[in-house]
Amino acid sequence: MESKFILVLLASTTGATQCLRIASVVGERLGQKLRFAHVEIGPRSILLPSQEQLSEYEVEHLVDRERAETEKLSGIVAQWTQANGISAEFDLYKGDEWRVMRHYRNTASMVVLAAPNSQPVGHREALRAALLRTRHPVVMVPHTWEGGFARRLLVGWRDVPPLRRALDAFRPFLTAAEQVEVLAVDQEESVLEGARAALGPIAAGARYRSAVSEGRRTATVLLDAATAFQADGLVMGAFRRGEILNWLVPGTSSRLVHSSSVPLLMHP
Repeated sequence: MESKFILVLLASTTGATQCLRIASVVGERLGQKLRFAHVEIGPRSILLPSQEQLSEYEVEHLVDRERAETEKLSGIVAQWTQANGISAEFDLYKGDEWRVMRHYRNTASMVVLAAPNSQPVGHREALRAALLRTRHPVVMVPHTWEGGFARRLLVGWRDVPPLRRALDAFRPFLTAAEQVEVLAVDQEESVLEGARAALGPIAAGARYRSAVSEGRRTATVLLDAATAFQADGLVMGAFRRGEILNWLVPGTSSRLVHSSSVPLLMHP
C-alpha cells in the first residue's frame, strides 16, 4: 500500500510559493512526502451566476489562461523542488477540483492550498472540494502570508466534533508549538474546563481565555485575537452546521475562510 502523503493543491500561481513554503513545514512535521496537483479548469466546469454558458470570447480566454497557469506552475514547482532537493510527483488534470479530489480520498492525509477567494474563477471551490470530497484536514494559506507557521497557534474553541477532529489531526503541530492560546467566544467560562481536558495532553503550556463578542461576529473576534497573539495559525473546526446550511447562511467557517489573514488549520 502506498504511504500517505501531503497533497499540495495548487489552483493557480497566486499563493503558490506561500503554499510550497508552508507545505514543506507540514511535511517535515508529519514525516510525510509532498505531492503536488493542479487542475486545468475547462469551460464546461464553470457556470457563471449571470448566464448559462460562457461566451466564445470567454471560452478562449479561459483556455488560454488555464494553459498559461499550468505552464507557470510547472516551472515554479520544478524550480522549488530543485532548490530544496525534494523529489515529488506533480499530478496534472483537466476538469475541476471537485471531481479530481476523489482520487485522493484514500491516499492523502492532509491538503495544503491557497485561500479560495484569491483564486481565479473556476478554482474558488477548491477548499470545499478538499474538505468535503476527501474529509481530510486542510491547511489554508492566505496568498499574502509571509510569516512563519505553527509556532504560535490560536485554537477557536467550541466543543463540537469538527474541532475535536482538528485537534487530533493537528496534534503534532499543537504539541511542538512555542505557544498555544485557546479562545472561547460568547461561551460560559465553564466551557474552558472542557478545553483544558482536551488540550492538556496535547499542549501542556496552553493558555485559556474567553471573550465576549459585544455585537461583533465570532470570526472577527477570532481574527482580532490572532493578530494580538501574533498567531501564525488558527486551529478550527469547519462547517459544523453542515455544508448546505452554511452555504445558505454563511457562518463563522465561511467568514474565516474569506477574511483570514493567517493560515487556517481546518477539519470538517
